Amino acid sequence: MTQKQNNIEIENSLPAEPAAVVSDRLMNDRIFVWSNDFYRLVLFSSIAWLQADRAYCYIHFKDGTKIIVIHPLQKVLAALPPERFARVHRGYAVCLDLVDRVIGNTIYIGKQDFPVSSAYRDDLHSRFRFLGKVKGLHKSKSFKISK
Repeated sequence: MTQKQNNIEIENSLPAEPAAVVSDRLMNDRIFVWSNDFYRLVLFSSIAWLQADRAYCYIHFKDGTKIIVIHPLQKVLAALPPERFARVHRGYAVCLDLVDRVIGNTIYIGKQDFPVSSAYRDDLHSRFRFLGKVKGLHKSKSFKISK
């Protein structure tokens, strides 16, 4: 077989349409974060909560580790999917999937507690479903029955 025939066979065996090089999964579940002089791959599923520290932000992970990035909390939170993360206080944002208790104006992820400020309370409560009586969350309108 000549080189020309070999090249023709290879061209014929290639798919007619170009294959997608980058999948959606790579773009939607991770981010590269600049920390300690290099970009670190951070999976969204590994983030437990974010903590503000002036112009810096700590990213706390499920495994108990944390990194600091040179961006304010607002900018870091903007890079994360809004359906999975919510700001609960001026100094904190949490992964909604990990919230396991709500007691008054405090939410919990495991043993870690986070205050919920009034500015973020309604948005946070609108992201969860509650069963039973919850004080202050859903104020029902009272109707007068006229006789």
